[in-house]
Parts: sequence; structure tokens; C-alpha cells
Amino acid sequence: MSEHRLRLGARGERIAEKYLRRKGYRIAARNLRRRAGEIDRLMWDGDELVIVEVRTVRESGPVTPEERVPMSKRRQLSRLARHLVSRLEEPLPPVRIDVCVVVMEPDPEVLHFKHAFLPDPPRRRRR
Repeated sequence: MSEHRLRLGARGERIAEKYLRRKGYRIAARNLRRRAGEIDRLMWDGDELVIVEVRTVRESGPVTPEERVPMSKRRQLSRLARHLVSRLEEPLPPVRIDVCVVVMEPDPEVLHFKHAFLPDPPRRRRR
């Protein structure tokens, strides 16, 4: 990925975080990296633990989460959600996945999709 795209993505993540903090979210972690992948922002919305995927685009276009987050990334976020929950102590908080699309031009705008998609349930292992 080019340096320009990396900077644009990082700027979008900062803008999305600021937007969510204004809405009362509290930051738990930034760019949380695990073997299964990376979570852009991990935040608390009240008692819910929220995995936030940020997508930064220059100009408006298709903006549904399904159009902006490929299936492979959705699966990865679901695996990360299961991994996080497995590490938490009881009582487990509700966990959800939100998507923030940051449209940079003409002026930065955040499109926030709560519960953008559900984490996949754990798969049963074949015996």
C-alpha cells in the first residue's frame, strides 16, 4: 500500500474516532493487532464493546457496509470478535461490529453504521 493511502487511512481513523468520542464512545484500543488481523478501533458504547472498522474514501460512492467491507474482512472481524470474547471474563459484554465510512471530499464526513454486520457464530469442528 502506498504511503499516501496509509496516511489517508490513518487520517480517516482519527476523524472517525473523534466523531465517535463526541457521541460518547470511549476508546479501549487503537490499531489492535492479533494473529487473526487488525481492529482499527476498539471502543465502548455504554456497556457494549464495539469493534470499529474504518473505511476512508476520497469522494462519496456506494456507502453500505456490504459495499465497503469485503466478505474476507467481515470474516476476519468475526474471528477477531470471537477471539476477544474468549479472552474476557464473565459476565461477557455484548459485542458488536460497526463500520465508519469517512468521506474526505469536499469536507470530511463520517457515515456511521451501527451493527453493520453480525459476528459469525463459532463454527463446530467436524469430528
